[in-house]
Amino acid sequence: MQLSRLEEKAYSTLKRGGFVAFKARDLELLLGVGAPKAYNIIKALKRKRAIWKAGGFFALAGADEMAVGVAIHHPSYISFWSALSYYGLSDQTPREICLATTKYSKPIAGFRYVTISKRRFFGYVMTGNTVIAEKEKAVVDSLLFPKYAGGIAEIRKCVEAGLESLDRRRLADYALKVGSKALVKRLGFLLESMGCRGKETERLHRSIGKGYVLLDPSVERRGRLNARWLLDVNA
Repeated sequence: MQLSRLEEKAYSTLKRGGFVAFKARDLELLLGVGAPKAYNIIKALKRKRAIWKAGGFFALAGADEMAVGVAIHHPSYISFWSALSYYGLSDQTPREICLATTKYSKPIAGFRYVTISKRRFFGYVMTGNTVIAEKEKAVVDSLLFPKYAGGIAEIRKCVEAGLESLDRRRLADYALKVGSKALVKRLGFLLESMGCRGKETERLHRSIGKGYVLLDPSVERRGRLNARWLLDVNA
């Protein structure tokens, strides 16, 4: 891409400054220019594909999209199918980057922000320029909202792929902390179906409550009931 001297200055200044995402106001302050000039520079950089628009922000071409997703909406962390893929538990690449947040976000192309309560917003770590769910929390979040991780069939594959590396105690701790009986039932059932019946599944079983729920809430009822976990095994 052929940039003018001022455009090159703007681009290199943003890159050196480590800006994952920026707004026109940031450019004004960095270059000491007025709003009209900053907008013209942004328009030119965008036309030359040196930057791209992400919601109300802009990001440099080649920027880590997961880091951008976290930067443009706070607080948030990468989770669900995106995190499962990041950890190599899924061989699928989701079309959208899925993030958990406590604050609603309008739809942003390429990103999906799933609103969860503040007490469920935990179990994440800083990795480079991004924030991502721990492996176990990614599984727990996915079982809470299976549709954001490709459905129960895909989550089952991910858990099977990570069975040796997943910390089962942490899985149970996080599931119980989230406080969803449907989630607890799904996790306990999946673990036992993989031959992992033991101390942690018994902990989960003590918190299943009453009433049947769907193993996969996005699939119709099948009437295949599992009495131990109070699940309609519809997937």
